[in-house]
Amino acid sequence: MEGTFWAIVPTIVAVLAALITKEVFVALILGSLTGVLIISGGNPISAFGELFSIMADKVGADLSIIDNDIAVIGLGNAGVLIFIVELGIIVALMNKSGGIEAFGKALMHRIKNTKSALLATTGLGCMLFMDDYFDRLAVGTIMRPIADKHGISRTRLAYIIGSASVSICILVPISSWASAITGNIGEGLLQGDPFELYLETLLCNFYPILTLAFLFLSPVSDITPIGMKNRSEPFQAEITTKLKGRAIDLVLPTATLALSSIALMTFTSFTSETTLVMSGAFTILLCFALYLPRKLMSVKEFTTCMGEGFRSVGEIMMILVFAWTLTGVCERLEIASFIRELAQGAGSARSLLPAILFAVAMVTAFSTGTAWGTFGMLVPLAVSMFDAFSILQILCIAAVLSGSVFGNQVSPISDSTLLASSVCQCEHMPFIKAQLPNAMIIAAISFVGFLISGITQRIWIGWIAVSVLFVGLIAILKVKKRIQVHKMHSLQASVKAKTK
Repeated sequence: MEGTFWAIVPTIVAVLAALITKEVFVALILGSLTGVLIISGGNPISAFGELFSIMADKVGADLSIIDNDIAVIGLGNAGVLIFIVELGIIVALMNKSGGIEAFGKALMHRIKNTKSALLATTGLGCMLFMDDYFDRLAVGTIMRPIADKHGISRTRLAYIIGSASVSICILVPISSWASAITGNIGEGLLQGDPFELYLETLLCNFYPILTLAFLFLSPVSDITPIGMKNRSEPFQAEITTKLKGRAIDLVLPTATLALSSIALMTFTSFTSETTLVMSGAFTILLCFALYLPRKLMSVKEFTTCMGEGFRSVGEIMMILVFAWTLTGVCERLEIASFIRELAQGAGSARSLLPAILFAVAMVTAFSTGTAWGTFGMLVPLAVSMFDAFSILQILCIAAVLSGSVFGNQVSPISDSTLLASSVCQCEHMPFIKAQLPNAMIIAAISFVGFLISGITQRIWIGWIAVSVLFVGLIAILKVKKRIQVHKMHSLQASVKAKTK
């Protein structure tokens, strides 16, 4: 059954189960069980043994065995899991130190108007790129009183925070998302560095790039996203708690993680997973040296934060382990051979696959509420379809990632939307309805980008089409804003005339 249609059956089962049950764990487990039953010829005992054997192999480091000598040549998926735990610990430590709250108080006195408050919210969301959970919690805590002070609606604040966090995390190579994606790419890549292939996808990851551009251009162009109110009801806008930490307690660890990662990737020969793990360790050591001597926390509180950080990423790690297991099962069934033959037999229709995968990823992520589970299921398939580092392979991976971001951003059952509405203290479903039109329009523009790039096999041509459509969107919204302002002024003049 290897290298035949049966090789893709586990993935089909997983995707269908995800759409029906809305539970990514159930979907991944059912897909994996289906695969090991096929491998074992229907023997349930052998199937379970095969399942845990594959799982253990996928969670481990990359090993080389030569003449019975075993050597670790890379941290592999084990490194991804270690780095995600480190990120959870760093977030917990920065939160405990008071650095997040202190940073918000420092910004409060420097932001003078609504436009700068909106730009600061998006900019801060891009700065805290390490992890989307941390991004939403930190930016929401910092910017909520500032947004209230400048009359920005809670719904618009939640839209910015939720959209910026998932968009920037998938675009920055040293985030938890990048680590997971690199691991998923490595599951289907037969030759080459998965991290380098991930970097190639950044050039055509249309949806998150356009989303960030829209968030920055909206206040600059003085336009309001569709469905968003300009002003909010007044709230208390002062931070009154007595702070022990300072803004540097947020800025310095973040900068250390970013700069040490870049330096290690540039000047050493370590694998990408190793450099990320080392950077995470350096940052935790810095937090120890930065916080404890100033009595921002005790040794016991420091170790407690380590436990809290581990628990905060437990669900993410489970999704990754189950997704890697599913891809391992499909590898045993030689899915790469089947997918490659299928793609080659499609002829010119292969050029449509980036746009098709973008739509499939959108629906899957929206239905399940998880981007991680979606690209865990679909990225290995996209990698297997084409030759390594070919334009269509890069486009297909980027399409899955873009679609996953869309679904995670707008799904009412997504942890992204739930946390964004919670931290901004706004009603959840009105927030979902308000952001959906903007996300759908940007998704439609992105779809055109993947379609044209796939047909022409020229990413820059896709960007020309996307840019024209995006500029047209901004122009239409500006015209709409002028019409609204004109109507408001006319109404005010009419009221004044009647009162006279």
